Amino acid sequence: MSVGFRTIASETRTMLNKQVTVSLSNGKKYRGVLMSLDPENLHVCLSDAKEVGTETKETKKIPKLVLNGSLIVEVAMEESGLPLQLLMDQLAKIYPNNVRYIEDADTIIVAERVKVFNDGRVEGVGPIAERVKQIVEKLQKEVKQT
Repeated sequence: MSVGFRTIASETRTMLNKQVTVSLSNGKKYRGVLMSLDPENLHVCLSDAKEVGTETKETKKIPKLVLNGSLIVEVAMEESGLPLQLLMDQLAKIYPNNVRYIEDADTIIVAERVKVFNDGRVEGVGPIAERVKQIVEKLQKEVKQT
């Protein structure tokens, strides 16, 4: 396995569970949540997919859509999510040595009890989870203002 392949594989993993637009060689485009991606052949599976650029006709959501990599021209992530590095820095000031980043899941774990996802969702209960939610909400407001 080459170094370049590992880089593409790790970059595409960060796109999982994010909103993407997939452009095909026939001109069609689909938007949906990227559920899986084969970095070698570029086969993708989207959930809640919808064809875009077809405003003249009614389009319906496709619960699961698998696209052949030989037809795919581009896969573009639409949402950038939270700036996780900035969030980690802020959380580390409050919870030193209790914050870690899980790259494959694009998730921050605080005190082994609270998960923070790239889209701003916070999973967990208790005072730590409540404090983390406040920090995430404040950061989201700051990001929207810039």
